[in-house]
Amino acid sequence: MAKHDWSALLAAFLSDNAETGITAQRWCEERGLNYQSARRYIKPRSAQSAQKKVRKTAHSAQKGKNAQKCAKGGNVQQDNEDESTDVFDDDAGTSRPDAGLNGRDEKGRFTEGNPGNPNAVSPFVPGHRHSVKHNAYSQYLPAGEEFFAASREAELRDELIFTRARALSVTKTLNKIMEDLQNAPDIETRIDLYDKMLKAEQGLDRNIARIESLENSLSKLQIDAVNVPRLTADTYRIKAATAKLKAETAKLTADNAAVVTPLTEVVDELQESNKGGLI
Repeated sequence: MAKHDWSALLAAFLSDNAETGITAQRWCEERGLNYQSARRYIKPRSAQSAQKKVRKTAHSAQKGKNAQKCAKGGNVQQDNEDESTDVFDDDAGTSRPDAGLNGRDEKGRFTEGNPGNPNAVSPFVPGHRHSVKHNAYSQYLPAGEEFFAASREAELRDELIFTRARALSVTKTLNKIMEDLQNAPDIETRIDLYDKMLKAEQGLDRNIARIESLENSLSKLQIDAVNVPRLTADTYRIKAATAKLKAETAKLTADNAAVVTPLTEVVDELQESNKGGLI
C-alpha cells in the first residue's frame, strides 16, 4: 500500500474546506482516499486548533509589546494609545472594505436583510459523531457507518410499511408459484414447487403477525402520548393533596395542644396524685 503524505493532504483539505466548506468524507471520496483511514489525520478540528493557536500567539505577542511600551512612561503610553487606535482603524478598514456589500453599516453592525455567511464555520460538521450514543456494532459491518446513519432516521412506521411491502411481495410470489404448478411437466417439479409454496405461506404468516405486532405497538405509543401527561398531572395532584392533608393535620394538632377538657383535668389530677391511679 502506498504511503500518503498526510501533512500535505491535510493542508490541501484545509484550503478546500476554507473555500467551499467541503466535508472530510466527501473530500476523501473525490480523491479516492479511504475515509476510515484518513479520518485520523484529516479533521476539520485541526484547522480550528491551528487558527486558535496562531491567534493566541499573536495576542500574547501584542500584549508583551504593549507592556514594554507602557513601562517607558506616560508620554509613550499616550503614543501607544494613539497607535493602537490607528491600528484598530486600519484593521477595521481592511476587514470591511465595503460595508454595503458585506451587509454591515459603518459601525460594523448587521443591516436589515443581511444574508449571513453561506460558509459559516461550525464545530458540528456533517457526519459528526457527537450525538452518537453507541455504535460499537458498526465496526463489524462492511459499511457500518452508512447503515447506522440511515437507520437513525428510520421510525417504527417505516418498519410497518416495509413489512407490508414484503407481504405483498410474498403474495405476488405465491401467484407465480400457482401458475408454475399448473404448467409443471413432471412430479419432481411439482414437489419442489409445493415446498416453495409452503415456505412462502409460512413467510407470509410471519409477516402478517409482524404487521399486527407493529400496529399494536403504534397504538400503544399513541395511548402513551395521551396517558403520560395525564399520569403526570395525577401525580402532581396527589402530591398536592398529601401536602395539604399534612398541613391541616399539623395545624389541628397545634391548635388542640393547649385545649383543656374535663377529661384532661381528671387525668392530670390522677397523674399528680401519688395513689397509683386509685381514688
